[in-house]
Amino acid sequence: MRLTLNDAQIKAEKPGTSRRRVSDGGGLLLEIDPAGGKYWLWRHRYPPTKDGKQQDFRIGPYPRITLKKARQIRDEQRQRMLSDGINPCLAKRQEKVERFAAHQALTTFEVAARDWHSNKSAGTWSTRHTGDVLLKLEKDILPSLGALPIKEITTQDCLAVLRKIEKRGSPEQGKRTLGVISQIFDYATALGFCAVNPALSLKRHAPIKVTVEHFPCIAWEEVPELLEAMQTNPGGADPMTLGGLHLLMLTFVRTTELIAADWSEINWEEKVWTVPAERMKGKRGSRKEHLVPLSDQTLKILDELQKITGPDGLIFKSIRTKTGYISNNTLNMALKRMGFDNRMCGHGFRTLALTNIQEQLKIDLRIADKQLAHIEKNKVTAAYNRAEYWEERVVMMQRWADLVDAPKQR
Repeated sequence: MRLTLNDAQIKAEKPGTSRRRVSDGGGLLLEIDPAGGKYWLWRHRYPPTKDGKQQDFRIGPYPRITLKKARQIRDEQRQRMLSDGINPCLAKRQEKVERFAAHQALTTFEVAARDWHSNKSAGTWSTRHTGDVLLKLEKDILPSLGALPIKEITTQDCLAVLRKIEKRGSPEQGKRTLGVISQIFDYATALGFCAVNPALSLKRHAPIKVTVEHFPCIAWEEVPELLEAMQTNPGGADPMTLGGLHLLMLTFVRTTELIAADWSEINWEEKVWTVPAERMKGKRGSRKEHLVPLSDQTLKILDELQKITGPDGLIFKSIRTKTGYISNNTLNMALKRMGFDNRMCGHGFRTLALTNIQEQLKIDLRIADKQLAHIEKNKVTAAYNRAEYWEERVVMMQRWADLVDAPKQR
């Protein structure tokens, strides 16, 4: 059998306007859909004669299933068909039926919840969201509902979980936890584990106070006060933390994008910081890397930070965390100790920049919005190049740095 594909060729295959297939030989085909997904399938005849009916046995997605593995599965299915007379497609459908029957054995809420969480985390959820949902499950939901047969859980059982959360003064957390419970029951009813979603009516009738929390942000007139506090450092923050606060002010990236930054992302010659797609906000698979033009002031701060943490690896190293870098709370606590509790937070630097780039510098909202990497709701707009308005953004970032720097020169 002559094999025609290799990994380099597969990676080079680009999507077209319609679904198309590329042959590897022996009936193994690589299907490329217009969205860029690549899938393996084996085209064969059953019975394996020239008069047999042509069938497509779907193997799975590339690169999760490698070229070598796809060939192996194709060969195994062919052997089963030739030696045992098994119809591969019919056998696969039967295996699905058996797996579904096994799912029906899931009787407790905890088993259904963890099955739901596993499926969702393998899809579009980010690592951070996956962890947040798991925390809600293990802290508030499973201790109360986990051991109960899922078919026997009532609306009152769900309400009892929410009441406990409300009693500790966290109504917004209660609302989000309710959403998790309801999604698990939706999943369970779809798979036949239970007949109804007992949490559904609580969304409309439970007396949960929904609060909208805005990230605290100082007014423009208070910027000199903050800059002076960052300079005099009354809270005793370490130089790395102070550098992080200055970078948030000058680059206004999200705090999560900053704290995990690596020196390999900084291009000193081009004066640009490339934040990898996996650290950007958005659904997995739709996120794009983000370019941050570096002003002269930003480069100076990075140079000082490099003297502290070294030229390689994480910029904000920490030996106290599992991640190896500082936490969001490190920056927010520094602001609190400087006297800005409930007045300013890490995310507030984004609001400060967006507002005053327009009001003080008179720069078009579209340019500032692009630099803040806000998620576009319009799919056509979202497909624009990552470097859209690049020249304007480079000028804007230097002007913003000069504006922020101005009070220090007085």
